[in-house]
Amino acid sequence: MDPIHLRQLRAIAENLCTQANRHRENHNYLVAHALYGRALCVAQEIHTPENDRNFLVTRIRTDQQAVFEMLCPGERGVEKAALERAIR
Repeated sequence: MDPIHLRQLRAIAENLCTQANRHRENHNYLVAHALYGRALCVAQEIHTPENDRNFLVTRIRTDQQAVFEMLCPGERGVEKAALERAIR
């Protein structure tokens, strides 16, 4: 994949995260969770030998998990276990 395309994907993922963060700050958790999910899909398309992609994916998953816990406080254990498996 060419470097320009990789930068575009990263910019898209970062922009989606920014939008998700704004919705999260406004307590619109359902929209924030969906935006984090889309950002995660885009970030996973970035294939580089650097560790930068892994950091972005981990950060998005962490933010999405925090929003999920606000949406479904009783589901923490199940979703947290799934998140930990996905990170490994």
